[in-house]
Amino acid sequence: MDRRQENRIALALSAVLAVGIVGAILLSMALRESLISWARGWPGGPAVFLVCLGLAGAVGMFLATFVWLAHVWPDRSPLRWRTNSAARYVITTVGGAIALVSTIFLIGAMPPRDKDPRDCDDFGCWVAVHESGAWAWGLFALGVAAWVVSLSLSYLFASDAERRWAAVVPQALIGAGIAVLITVLVAAFRLHNTYYDAAEHWPGGPHVFLVCAGVSVPLGAGVAVWAWQQRERLTRWGAGLLAGAGTVVSGAALSVLIGALAPRRYDGPALCGDGFYCRLDQAHGQATVSVGIGWLMILVAGAGVLFFFTRRRTRRRR
Repeated sequence: MDRRQENRIALALSAVLAVGIVGAILLSMALRESLISWARGWPGGPAVFLVCLGLAGAVGMFLATFVWLAHVWPDRSPLRWRTNSAARYVITTVGGAIALVSTIFLIGAMPPRDKDPRDCDDFGCWVAVHESGAWAWGLFALGVAAWVVSLSLSYLFASDAERRWAAVVPQALIGAGIAVLITVLVAAFRLHNTYYDAAEHWPGGPHVFLVCAGVSVPLGAGVAVWAWQQRERLTRWGAGLLAGAGTVVSGAALSVLIGALAPRRYDGPALCGDGFYCRLDQAHGQATVSVGIGWLMILVAGAGVLFFFTRRRTRRRR
């Protein structure tokens, strides 16, 4: 295949993708009432409906990608199966359409940025009013399932059996990092009231709780890095468990600080509804200062962790 043919294929794929995105957006607008009806009557409610959309999108990605990889690398395919042109294009079209439409529907379920959800009738407005934050679970399900699909395809179509796990490990680490980040953001949006309730029962109250959260972010990450460096002494299982615990502590603390940030529409402690920042401002005042100190402690504790690793490396060289 020469450069001219490659350019034609790239141009055709770009045009198909652009048309597909526009068509999916128009379809989501046309099915607004149907989406609301499906989400309302879905077993488990809107959150489960959006999670199912995310899983459907990942399945569509898998179908569309698998048939083409099986066509390009039939010797690597676990089925040793080469589809004919008609079946390949049909499966690709169906899988790609499912993935694209599901993703657009999930994006459409996000709350509006420039208007009050109670004053509009879009699907995202309805989700924001009836089950705020449900869109995050749908996108989370799509991201995790797409990561699993990527790992599966890398494993199935590795060049040989000895390289299967070598092909999977880098993607697993990258995907795990992205999954942790998404989990932190989803938890911050969904559990901010739970975080505040825990802060009220914390020794010293919410102010000390936020300071501890800020300190825990770099400390947890430092423990995870130290444990992995000591995996020969601690054994791989012990180092993995300690590194995982440090990652969980760091991610949970970061989620607390993100959940404590002021919302976009903050009308003051007298008019705001719920949430960590609002309740903190109502009960104790000076919420901006308290949250700011929590974020500042990340830098302070981070400097201490960095100093520890720097001194440790210096001692090794000596």
